[in-house]
Amino acid sequence: MNILFSNKGACAKASVFFISLMSSCGAFSQATKQDLSPVAIDEDITSFISLLNERYAYFDKKQVDKELFNACLQKDTNKIKTRNDLSRKLNHCFEFFYDQHSEIRPRPRDYYLPMPTALTMWAELRNGKAIITSLPHTGYAHKVGFRPGMIIEKIDNKPVLEAVRQANVSGQKAAQTWVLNRLLTGTREQQISVDVNWQGRLQTLTIDTGQVVAGILKEKPLLTSKLIGEFAYIRPENSLDNNALIGAFDEAISQYKQSAGLILDLRNTPSGGNSDVARGIMSRFIAQRLPYQEHELIAVERQYGVKRRWQEFVYPRGDFTYGKPLVVLSNRWTGSMGEGLTIGLHGMNRATVIGTQMAQLLGAISGHTLPNSKLDVVIPVEKLFHVDGSARELFLPDIQIDHVKNAENADLALKAAITYLNKFASASDKFQSE
Repeated sequence: MNILFSNKGACAKASVFFISLMSSCGAFSQATKQDLSPVAIDEDITSFISLLNERYAYFDKKQVDKELFNACLQKDTNKIKTRNDLSRKLNHCFEFFYDQHSEIRPRPRDYYLPMPTALTMWAELRNGKAIITSLPHTGYAHKVGFRPGMIIEKIDNKPVLEAVRQANVSGQKAAQTWVLNRLLTGTREQQISVDVNWQGRLQTLTIDTGQVVAGILKEKPLLTSKLIGEFAYIRPENSLDNNALIGAFDEAISQYKQSAGLILDLRNTPSGGNSDVARGIMSRFIAQRLPYQEHELIAVERQYGVKRRWQEFVYPRGDFTYGKPLVVLSNRWTGSMGEGLTIGLHGMNRATVIGTQMAQLLGAISGHTLPNSKLDVVIPVEKLFHVDGSARELFLPDIQIDHVKNAENADLALKAAITYLNKFASASDKFQSE
């Protein structure tokens, strides 16, 4: 995630997602269970509302009914006794924003897991049907039997449209797909029953979120790299938050500097990262200073009527520039800083992007601590843009891959990347032969 604050202390080395998932390195502390006075609760809710009004960057996109939102926050406040209770209340009402880049931490252990990190598949509502449109081709969902193109009939024995309607806190139609995927993400240690229609046959599949979380927390390398024919392939393994990836990437690109082209696979970056790592990667593909992203700080204009918007730059780095053709692979698990890296390389005219729409995580986030409960409110405070001025969350790949009819869940994006790079290799061979 694009982060404007740092987490210091015992959790300093943990990624933003792991801090969220593990509730600040150890679930809820004893302090979470301590009572809060009614006055303290009221002060924190008031502070929360003020913070959003002052700094939340996407009110124009979300069209939140503030009256209903405030009513949600004020309802049954007498039942809030502890920090855990308050976190549950604020996170629940925050669903009016249907924004997976916003949350209150630590979240209750039985609350929804973070998206897209714990999301095993992506589904969309199309013409009144819930269709699985994408899933990682070697991921958990594929292993337990899910396939692109499946129509979801029920979730936990409830007709899918009814399940979405009941879970849609905001009531907005624009939130329905977000709610659908949140239901498919589930909570920690949940068995989610999903009835699907597949090629005319009904079957019931199960998502075991305990297994999903265990797979996420399993130790992995910083990156995977290899040669595919004459092309290099480098895939960060959800490590864009780890500054050690810069050195690992340098080592990999040095190993493959003679390759005919490079595929940078950003389809496993759901937990985001930091811009130092992203700039460190982008810097190896350029020979001069270039802008890669635009920022807009909404609070300044909201308070003073003065727009503040600027570009962020990347500078070349290292003992050589990799100048061969570059393809970036994206999907629904290309999240936040992965999205920034994708639009950055694209905006610098340095990469062709192949895949699906990305995670659409909104903006650059900042953390703010509530005065009494000390809960952290994480919200996007800056809007982010491609250097052409278009919103980052609206970016579409140059070559879009449709997985709905991909019955075997083959890696169509990787195949398309190799086909694309082969055109350059063939042209180069032809030129040399002449």
